[in-house]
Amino acid sequence: MLTACATSADRIEPASVPADPVIETRREVVTTCPAELLNAPAQRPQPAADAVVEYNPAGGAWLAQLIAWGEGAVQALTDARAQCPKPETARG
Repeated sequence: MLTACATSADRIEPASVPADPVIETRREVVTTCPAELLNAPAQRPQPAADAVVEYNPAGGAWLAQLIAWGEGAVQALTDARAQCPKPETARG
């Protein structure tokens, strides 16, 4: 039976209903990182003892830029790795 009917015994008094309902929201942010980002960077390659490196000034400048570019990429990955949540250790 509708509670709005005058004959209803289960009428709801208007004063018992809150004017503004409470709406509760919850937001959860979960940070995840790709597994590759959590791996340690590869070791920097070292030249062999008998390696001979020859270059002209233009080639040397390009090689220096290439090395700086690679080091910048490794540093960016290291900085990103620091933002990842620490893996939980197994408890047992």
